[in-house]
Amino acid sequence: MQVTSLEQLKNIKLSEIVELPSFEDGTPLIVEIRKPNMMQLITSGKIPNTLLNVAMDMFNGKTGDKMQKASQNSKDLSELVKMMNVIAEASLVNPCYEDFKTTGVDLSDDQLMAILMYSQGGVKSLENFRKQQASTKDNQPSE
Repeated sequence: MQVTSLEQLKNIKLSEIVELPSFEDGTPLIVEIRKPNMMQLITSGKIPNTLLNVAMDMFNGKTGDKMQKASQNSKDLSELVKMMNVIAEASLVNPCYEDFKTTGVDLSDDQLMAILMYSQGGVKSLENFRKQQASTKDNQPSE
């Protein structure tokens, strides 16, 4: 067994280029993104105490349960949305979260949800998210 060299550590791929759901007008959103370290976010105070329960649920893979409960309670929904924005801020590398804020471009619910899904499971979870979104749109009545 050999110690991992500093050169190997420098070459670790920390981020990925992924396509998130498009904006309402069809403009694609391709970003550089990384999986945030939830424990680091918690211990650094980037996740406020009021969101610790939500963060711990996400850390323990209970995001789906939290979303289902949130849809029935406006306080839970508000906490979930705040947490999704914290995750987006920690995950987006280029453009970064602040870039969206300074240009006045809001991320859509689908985009925030995709970032959350990525933070939980990486690129593989985005593929599943896209499939879910496509089947949901297929089952909606046309206007």
